[in-house]
Amino acid sequence: MKKSLFSLFGIFCLFFLFLTVSLLLSSLTAQENQVQKAKIFAEEYPLITDSDMYCSIIIWDQKIPDLKIIGSEKEDERAMMVDSDTFYINKGREEGMEVGQMFLAVDIGDPIPKIGYIAQKKGKVRIIRLEDHMSVVKVEKGCGDIRVGNYLIPFEEKETVLGKDLGYDNNLKPGESLEGRIIYLDTDFNIVGTGHWALINVGYRQGLKVGQQMTIFRQKKPNFPREAIGNLVVIDTQKNTSTVRLLSCREAVEKGDIVQVK
Repeated sequence: MKKSLFSLFGIFCLFFLFLTVSLLLSSLTAQENQVQKAKIFAEEYPLITDSDMYCSIIIWDQKIPDLKIIGSEKEDERAMMVDSDTFYINKGREEGMEVGQMFLAVDIGDPIPKIGYIAQKKGKVRIIRLEDHMSVVKVEKGCGDIRVGNYLIPFEEKETVLGKDLGYDNNLKPGESLEGRIIYLDTDFNIVGTGHWALINVGYRQGLKVGQQMTIFRQKKPNFPREAIGNLVVIDTQKNTSTVRLLSCREAVEKGDIVQVK
């Protein structure tokens, strides 16, 4: 009888040990899978941020907008408007404005001959109240510098682009894909680095699309081979120009550098 009980106890212990080991292995496998998934997800991230979409520079190549900021609730206190501040624009109910309409505030600055005006996006705003010939507008998400005199253009919701920095190398051959040049740098200096915005001289008419990455090349002399020095992503396209952000570079980028679609 005792031997039989001992045998049953031994079988039970072996079963319990087997079950414990199985659960432990299952748990370790699940944790490993989660780690692998995390590694995969970590390889991709938003290439285009809210700041890129609603605070960057563009070329304004159209008629100067009709909507303009003509005053603000706190203009006696400070010139700059920030989130939740309200201001007034020069059109209202009689001109077809509607409560809830969203706009981008832009500052239209100096022209680039034969191309257009340099414009700086200043942030998202929304109409909250209407008068006959004036509207009250609230800053929803500002870039820190909305002012009286800025213009408003229709707001277009844009989706971010997930991906990863594809880096830069010399594998692309000249003429193999769409090429352009950097024509403007978003800085007071003549060079920019990773994270800066710039403008290039190709746009959607040439087939360029938001989210495409381009290698940056520099050719020191006409008879010298060009060298890859950086990588960028297209964050906005106009007719014949586009806004780009530098993802990575091994040298400071300059106006005139060549860009080519991967």
